[in-house]
Amino acid sequence: MATPVTPDQFMVTMEGITHIPTGATFTPHFNSPNSGTIYKGQMGKVLGNGEEYEPQEVERMMERLWIEYLTENPEAFT
Repeated sequence: MATPVTPDQFMVTMEGITHIPTGATFTPHFNSPNSGTIYKGQMGKVLGNGEEYEPQEVERMMERLWIEYLTENPEAFT
């Protein structure tokens, strides 16, 4: 059974966003915050502590939190 994905599991900075439990990351391209590189980390795998995160749910939350970050920090990429 999949472990729920919650906003508090993520670290969001100007350099990108990381899902801490799985190590999955999104790194925006220079001067292009809406495109970038995604590293899947351990999404979809059973972690050592027994947790398992659905990749689609991690990516959905990652996208939501990144959009919120860009909205709250419009000067970050100007």
